[in-house]
Amino acid sequence: MRPLDARLVREVPAVRRYLGACGVLALASAAAIIAQAALLGRIVSGAFLGHEDLGTLTRPLVALAAVSVARGLLGWAFESGGALTAATTLATLRVRVLAHLVRARPGGLGAMQAGEVAGAVLDGADALEPYFARFLPQLALAMVIPPVLLVWVALHDLTSAIVLACTVPLIPVFGILIGKATEHATMRRWRALSMLSTHFLDVVRGLPTLRAYRRGAAQTDAIATYTDDYRRATMATLRIAFLSAFALELAASLGTAVVAVELGIRLVHGSVALATAFAILVLAPELYAPLRTASAQFHASADGLAAAGRLFELIDLEAPEQVGAAVPEAGVLRLERVGVSYPDRGRVLDGAELELRPGERVAIVGPSGAGKSTLLALLLRFVEADAGRATVGGVDLATVDAAAWRRQLAWVPQRPLLEPGSVADAVRLGAPTAVSFELTAALAAAGLTVRLDADVQTLSAGEQRRVAFARALLRDAPLLLLDEPTAHLDAQSADTIIDVLEALPRTRTVLVATHDPRVLRVADRVLELRDGRLEALEPAEAA
Repeated sequence: MRPLDARLVREVPAVRRYLGACGVLALASAAAIIAQAALLGRIVSGAFLGHEDLGTLTRPLVALAAVSVARGLLGWAFESGGALTAATTLATLRVRVLAHLVRARPGGLGAMQAGEVAGAVLDGADALEPYFARFLPQLALAMVIPPVLLVWVALHDLTSAIVLACTVPLIPVFGILIGKATEHATMRRWRALSMLSTHFLDVVRGLPTLRAYRRGAAQTDAIATYTDDYRRATMATLRIAFLSAFALELAASLGTAVVAVELGIRLVHGSVALATAFAILVLAPELYAPLRTASAQFHASADGLAAAGRLFELIDLEAPEQVGAAVPEAGVLRLERVGVSYPDRGRVLDGAELELRPGERVAIVGPSGAGKSTLLALLLRFVEADAGRATVGGVDLATVDAAAWRRQLAWVPQRPLLEPGSVADAVRLGAPTAVSFELTAALAAAGLTVRLDADVQTLSAGEQRRVAFARALLRDAPLLLLDEPTAHLDAQSADTIIDVLEALPRTRTVLVATHDPRVLRVADRVLELRDGRLEALEPAEAA
């Protein structure tokens, strides 16, 4: 596996800037290491041989202190820059993932597991930060420092440079071998984490059903199994990391020992100066250190690239073609022998036909699972017809710009989703420029009297549904799509919703899917959806 994803560099500007900064910082670090070693060699040589007194060594000592501080600052710059780049990169990728999922899967994730997507988007933070903060800086240092130090050593002592050049390749070789094992272990860990996240989220969503059927204990055992798989995969990765650190440390220590022995022998024979020998001895560990650390941190590279790769997979999901035909000002909405299929459910709509004129109120009834929500999703462009077509004002809906079309709609889904926040924020989503009295009026029309600053998460299911209905009313769109608007409401609240629908001006077209016979009294026509087709019902039949 490559230590750097070319697409990550190409598509995230923050990564390019950080890599450039890493190169500059690595050169500065190499200069600081050489300066520190040379100063230490001069100070030790002068003090040991008695050639210089404390007065003449003051300036080298001050310079040594300054260089040491500079090295600390360079290390801080690497670490903080990596953390900042990781946060920026993750924020960029998250925005792209979520924006693309809205385009590619506006009606839901389809065959994808929500837990898997959540794990990729959320757990990526834990993997990308060490990748940018620890691995990439060490990779830059490993590419810059060894060549620079070898050149300096060769200019001052060619024999030591040859010895170092012969021992340095041991670390990359060990690093490659360790990297291959790390790559496989990391992929196993990510698969285990994905399975755990997916199963846990599914269990949380199905808790009421599990409690009702007394299957909680069985799911506890299943989660324990997935957790144990993840634990074993994580421990396997950590074992490789610890063993790799030991092997690389041993290789670096042996290389330093060889250099120390040859320098000691040559010092005895007087073929190398003490200052030069001491400086080279100080540089030897510094030469191996970035290579050793980069190899030891390869698991951070594998984790980071796996996280980034999964995010890019989500970004690359095939999205419906976005075309830019203008939305007709007004017109009849028609379904012409429309068919819609799902891979796991087969044909849901099969030759469905509908004519919805401006200002009309039409109710869709039918058994659960007949396809009423699918019909609304089709009109919302959340799903696309695989047979027939939908038109508005004679224009094929599939050729109309999806975003522009949705601006003409207000929608209350069967299970409204309200983001955490205040009631005002939830209602204002329908009309971002609305002021307080407009929000209050919309809530009152929906039969709800709550404070605008109340937390929507504290409301009951019925109250949250009325907040969603108020949001749709406030939007004032020409076409209002309602999916079971009176579900989970008491009789009085349901009657309020029905009264509001009845009082809507004829400038608004209403299409409502419902099981509630009370809603049918506001409908101009009632259609039954059965076996994928729509059939008109007489009022007596509908009741």
